Amino acid sequence: MTTPLPLPKLITFDGEARSGKGTIVQLVKDHIRDELGMKVMLIDAGQVFRCLVVAATNRGVDVDDPNAIDAFLGDDRSAEECVQFVKAVYHMQKIDRDAILYTNEVSVGSAKIGARPLSQVFKDELLKKWLRDAGNERYDVVLLDGRALEEVGVRLEAQGLCNFVMGLYFVCDPIVGARRTLGYADMFYDSLDSERQAAVDELVKQIVSRNEADRTRSVQPIVPPAGAPRYILPDIPLTALTDERFMATIDTSAEMKKDKMAMPVITLVSRMLTR
Repeated sequence: MTTPLPLPKLITFDGEARSGKGTIVQLVKDHIRDELGMKVMLIDAGQVFRCLVVAATNRGVDVDDPNAIDAFLGDDRSAEECVQFVKAVYHMQKIDRDAILYTNEVSVGSAKIGARPLSQVFKDELLKKWLRDAGNERYDVVLLDGRALEEVGVRLEAQGLCNFVMGLYFVCDPIVGARRTLGYADMFYDSLDSERQAAVDELVKQIVSRNEADRTRSVQPIVPPAGAPRYILPDIPLTALTDERFMATIDTSAEMKKDKMAMPVITLVSRMLTR
């Protein structure tokens, strides 16, 4: 009789644009691997939508036209090409991957692509495959970075692909998020010159627009976990952990450097995994 493989523990990093979750999840991954000695996989679900934007644009699809997006995503050949493109991007050097995916145009387009039901189906099918691979390859932990992940995590657990043990939903003041993104984290807005303030203002508009689009889309809208506590970094009480799935909203708006912003989350996740 074959003993079933243990399921990987799933932790989701969900929330608003430019809230710092991408930076935090990478540092959490490094700590789990290097300090806890666990086999950990990081899946960037948001990157899938960025890949779809680039793939659609390369095929001449107008991402401002929902019908054109649906036709592209509904075509089997296009869908397979997108799967191959996602794989190719995964194996790129970070500098090359970022140059392709992390532009303002792609950021705006990913909200439009993400609003289409077929894009969510495409992403969910990839997530199921990656979770199956994680189980077969005996990963201890899977970190999932993206948006609207509580619903996804519950579904993946129900399908027997993981144990969904923790969901963290990140929020941040848009001005703080914009300053960090632009490299002005150590400078208050009022101390910036007019050119830098204009750059911050423009990015704030994009952040607000993206969050509004993600909150109001009809399929898998982003929502904070209902009834979950809200903590303002760096203050997360370790007594908050329970025997049930831990859910929380985490505010990263305080003026902090990356290591100070990430450490309380690293500590919380470590306690969850080692208790």
